[in-house]
Amino acid sequence: MIKQESITAKLIRWSGWLFAAALLLLACNSLTPTPTATPEQGQSDAVPAVITVERIVEVEREVTRLVEVVITGIPPTSSNNDSGTGITSPPLISGTSTPGFNPTRPAFPEPTPGPTQIPLLPGQSNFTAAEMQLLVEVWRLVQENFDGQIPNNQELVDAIIAAALDTLGDQFTVYLNAATAQRSREAFEGSYEGIGAYVRQNDEGYFVITRPIAGQPAALAGLRPGDIVLAADGVSLIGLTIDQSISLVRGPNNTAVTLTILREGVAEPFEVTIVRQRIVIPIVEFSPQLLEGDIAYVRLTSFNAQAYTQLNNALETLLAQNPRGLILDLRDNPGGFLNQSIAVADLFLPQGVVLYERNIRGLQEVFESRSGDIAEQIPLVVLVNPGSASASEIVAGAIQDRGRGIIIGETSFGKGSVQSVYTLSDGSELRVTIARWYTPNNQTIDGAGITPDIEETPSPLEFGGPDDNQLQRAIQYLLTGE
Repeated sequence: MIKQESITAKLIRWSGWLFAAALLLLACNSLTPTPTATPEQGQSDAVPAVITVERIVEVEREVTRLVEVVITGIPPTSSNNDSGTGITSPPLISGTSTPGFNPTRPAFPEPTPGPTQIPLLPGQSNFTAAEMQLLVEVWRLVQENFDGQIPNNQELVDAIIAAALDTLGDQFTVYLNAATAQRSREAFEGSYEGIGAYVRQNDEGYFVITRPIAGQPAALAGLRPGDIVLAADGVSLIGLTIDQSISLVRGPNNTAVTLTILREGVAEPFEVTIVRQRIVIPIVEFSPQLLEGDIAYVRLTSFNAQAYTQLNNALETLLAQNPRGLILDLRDNPGGFLNQSIAVADLFLPQGVVLYERNIRGLQEVFESRSGDIAEQIPLVVLVNPGSASASEIVAGAIQDRGRGIIIGETSFGKGSVQSVYTLSDGSELRVTIARWYTPNNQTIDGAGITPDIEETPSPLEFGGPDDNQLQRAIQYLLTGE
């Protein structure tokens, strides 16, 4: 059995209100066998050890101290205990400095202090000792009386965290267990083991195939854009987060997963069994040869740590041929690191605002591009679709608001928030929405997306070919101006 202290520490390092969960586990692990009572006497064969108010206050104080570490990112100045927070620098927020972007803080007037979401300070709490004791009492009674299998500690931890985060009403503030987090990190590195498809979660919460990747297992199995995945190996995906659903669909190379598919025009759901493979996703796709009319085309699939460098290299190759115009394809690009989105936008923009970032704690920051990059003058079209999200929308929004290029395609996803990623001590991750971002014209796209200047639908099954109507429309605009 996992020791009481390690479980408590595991829970409380993520969020202020999780100290209540710590007490549930405190109660769970305080049950010790005793020969003084038997089930035949109408009692459990285990009774709780004494949990005093002093012990509750002690746990609460430690939780509060660790909450401050999570909120501020600053370790306590003095402590005899290891907090065990496992916090790393938040890669969706900061990261190392990247050539080509210049975040600055303008002379904003002093912001009016906003409401503090977690008003916990040392020695203070939103919960009384009586409320915490109630939580202990509830779990003790479950332990003693529940006619069924009690979840193990890890299952309980995961369930408590998920339920606590769900109260925030924010689909992007999520907890990933260690296995899911590892798969997510692999995908950001450009490869993963799975079925090979771009996916999203629609407004109704369904897990939708945006586009199978040509030549990969999903496409070879006959999955189509718009297919809804209801279940994976019999486990329902309805009500799960996008990350939870992806973790069930992905899996080790050469293993099979059976998906239950709901398809428009087909009366009943049906099953498709797919053998997973290692999927390698190139960050940048382009042909060294220009398209018809001497138009350059480059596709960026993700804003991972190599996005700026690889895109810059591709642009150098393409622009050396003196093309008449350039098409930047951000379709089905789900986003990535904030600093990479600023750096990529700067490749196309002269000096000026790329985005504003604000939160309720008074953060007001502006990120700017600077003049002198290689693609600031060439006529530009950006392609987007419903799979273009987050960092893709930052780039498209800045180019649109600054009048630097034309956006063609479909309305983008609409993710206008920024997450900080905390890697925890066991390899799991907590992703917390810490700010909202706004376009140079001070507009939020959260829930609305980037509306194209020229709408062209639908997205094709394969990008870049002669049947890609959105690409053809972009070529037409660059050649004719219409």
